[in-house]
Amino acid sequence: MSLVRLRGWLVDLRDSLWLLPAVSIVLAVLLAIFLGELDQPAWWPVGWGFGGTPEGARAVLSELAGATITVVGLVFSLTVIALQMAAAQFTPRLLRTFLADRRTQIVLAGMLASAAYNVAVLRVVRSSGDGVDTYVPEIAVTVALLLAAVALGLLVFFLHHVTRQLRVDLVMAGIAEQTRHQLRQLDAPRDQLPDRRPPVPGAAASTVSARRGGYLQTVDVDGLADIARDAGVRLRLRPGLGDSVSTGTTLAWVWPDGADAPEGAEDVDLDRRIHAAIHLGPDRTESRDLTFGLQQLTDIAVKALSPGINDPTTARQSVEQLAGLLVDLADRPLGADLVEDDDGQVRAAVPRPTFVEHLQLSITPIRRYGRDEPDVLLALTDLLTDVAEHVADHADRSGAVAHELDLLAACEVDDPDEAARLERRIAAARATLEHGTRPALTSG
Repeated sequence: MSLVRLRGWLVDLRDSLWLLPAVSIVLAVLLAIFLGELDQPAWWPVGWGFGGTPEGARAVLSELAGATITVVGLVFSLTVIALQMAAAQFTPRLLRTFLADRRTQIVLAGMLASAAYNVAVLRVVRSSGDGVDTYVPEIAVTVALLLAAVALGLLVFFLHHVTRQLRVDLVMAGIAEQTRHQLRQLDAPRDQLPDRRPPVPGAAASTVSARRGGYLQTVDVDGLADIARDAGVRLRLRPGLGDSVSTGTTLAWVWPDGADAPEGAEDVDLDRRIHAAIHLGPDRTESRDLTFGLQQLTDIAVKALSPGINDPTTARQSVEQLAGLLVDLADRPLGADLVEDDDGQVRAAVPRPTFVEHLQLSITPIRRYGRDEPDVLLALTDLLTDVAEHVADHADRSGAVAHELDLLAACEVDDPDEAARLERRIAAARATLEHGTRPALTSG
């Protein structure tokens, strides 16, 4: 098993809803076995623990186990409702984010562990008779009562948390923060602009077909470069992170250093090693996929603009979050992940979107579906003005901003006052793009 695939599976396990509860149940049972056989030590204060009879201990543990399992059912129900509302009101792309929420996993783990612990301690409680002495594990039952108090606190916390999860402004802020976390891992100086682009395979290039389908989640770029060096070829992946790959389609191109066809292009070992350096999963993840966060925010805005919801305020808030992310992206070099040899020639390349492509992904769908909403068009204009302050000195990026402003100016607004406001804002954005500084607006 390759390290890349192992890391991909570990990410899937980390984001699953069952892993942490399963581990907590095992630990709770082990703790119950240990405490159940532990005699009362000398340091244990008299009268601090459970002092009832075996029947009383069984009654307490049974009631606690049943009540906790009932509450767990309530938590699961609320979680499913939150997932349904998130998919219906925001975007289905948020489901993985909700399932991976660590606080929800901790609540479920704590409650299930408490229930499993109570059941495990029950087997230790003994009544006298048939040669068996009465035994009540005082420490174990006392810990069960403490765990019940913890489970109650977790329930109160979960009710607070699940209501926060359904607040769209907090959801969008969480998406933006996760995207910034991925962006910080790609931090590089501004002097590396323009954005990097992958090399174009020549006529001598051969293809490597995908053995399986899925979304490209992780890639070992350095590993691909080592594979290419060993085979005496240069290599470029076709999909970028987050792209879908169909079985049997082109996964990568390889071509020789010189003009001859690469002898190893059809080598089974080369094919296997390339597949071992990537991980294809059933869905997109946030792992190093910057466009996924932008896609989620764009989807929320488009969903809010649908006739069934008609919530331009949420769309505007989504645009505001996108503005902050695009400003952060504007100060960083983007584009393909490249590994170069000592001679400066690209040995391996993995395509990634440029800044212009990120900009188009963020704005085009919202402009298309919000062209009749002046507030949304104004928010998009403000977004482009924010970005213009950071890209005025870069021809490629400033040209993309100017093009988007032209498209906004072509949108027809029925209200004359709103149309005039939009025209003034677009003029201010163009002035910002020309001079690099934002002009002060006297009105609107």
